[in-house]
Amino acid sequence: MKNYLYNGLEDGGIYQLRTSEFDVIDGFETVLSDFDKLYESYQNSATLFNYSGNNKIVLIAETFTLGFSIEEIDIDNYDEIKKYFEDLGISNLTIDILWHMIEMEEYSVTTIVEKIAKPGQKINIQMTDTMYGNSEFDINT
Repeated sequence: MKNYLYNGLEDGGIYQLRTSEFDVIDGFETVLSDFDKLYESYQNSATLFNYSGNNKIVLIAETFTLGFSIEEIDIDNYDEIKKYFEDLGISNLTIDILWHMIEMEEYSVTTIVEKIAKPGQKINIQMTDTMYGNSEFDINT
């Protein structure tokens, strides 16, 4: 499958996003698998995501900011996006998350975390960035 997502940060740094443990929605595995299929790593990682746990997980991502590139269709047209990615076997939830990112012009891995987390939680996000320094913050779902 062609890759449409990539690390949106500068080549050469080491990056990672890590969450505290959080409750996930049913079907979160499909979303993470879909994003793995669409992602191309410049660090030769096989996946964008790794996680441990089942109903409560700790998620580790290779980056915290994604880039998105597609030339085959008009990205401002939801119906084209939906049909294109459905034809590739991508789930509707993943397509909705991608569409949200396109609309917001924000390709943050945190958005994916927010969409797969059950509501009513505080999740700690730790970001490693060897070029510009590490940071940490909480999100509320």
